[in-house]
Amino acid sequence: MEQQVDQNQNQLFGSAKLLLGVGLDNFISLLVFGLIFILGVLGNTLVISVLVRSKPGQTRSTTNIFILNLSVADLSYLLFCVPFQSTIYMLPTWILGAFICKFIHFFFTVSMLVSIFTLSAMSVDRYVAIVHARKASWIRLGRHATLGVALIWILSVGMAAPVAHYQNLVEREDNSSFCWEVWPDRHRRVYVMCTFVFGYLLPLALISVCYMKASFVFRMVAHCLAYSNSSVNPVIYAFLSENFRNSYKQ
Repeated sequence: MEQQVDQNQNQLFGSAKLLLGVGLDNFISLLVFGLIFILGVLGNTLVISVLVRSKPGQTRSTTNIFILNLSVADLSYLLFCVPFQSTIYMLPTWILGAFICKFIHFFFTVSMLVSIFTLSAMSVDRYVAIVHARKASWIRLGRHATLGVALIWILSVGMAAPVAHYQNLVEREDNSSFCWEVWPDRHRRVYVMCTFVFGYLLPLALISVCYMKASFVFRMVAHCLAYSNSSVNPVIYAFLSENFRNSYKQ
């Protein structure tokens, strides 16, 4: 009995030592990382499994194709980036090598851009469906959405390529190494500006314009329905009234 108590105490002391060694703030960060990882993997896997299963001969809608692409990008980021990135909070030095150093930061940028461009494409898709409803039947095709997804990935990989090039291992005098971006000053400023414009400003403007146009159509339809109330009331309250019909026959 006493031996079992001693073992339990040793386990508690060992856990406390590990917690103090990692640091309470880092330990909490790891818990948050773990929660994000589990919920994200489960949620995106569920979405992908539902969208992939389609009935034979049934084509996927453009909206489902874009949602599927968004889930694939998010799931890939969770699987290939989050576990490696979390080691920064556990270890005092980078031990995963130069390839992983380049890959996780490169793929983080790719997945971020894919998400942004996919959301932009979804806003354009909804704009076409609402504002140009007559043309939507031959514009909103599955093959067009698939082509758009391919272009999104090609553009994202191209824009993220400089990150893979300039992300390197930095060695210190104490033989410790860090995964860090080493950019020439001018190149970094140009890249940050291009990413800000093409990865934020233009998508934001596109999404805003599309939803403003779509909301205008919604408001127009809503006003028409509101004004039609005056012409519908006689049908609802008069012609459907038995007393009115009897009076009309007389």
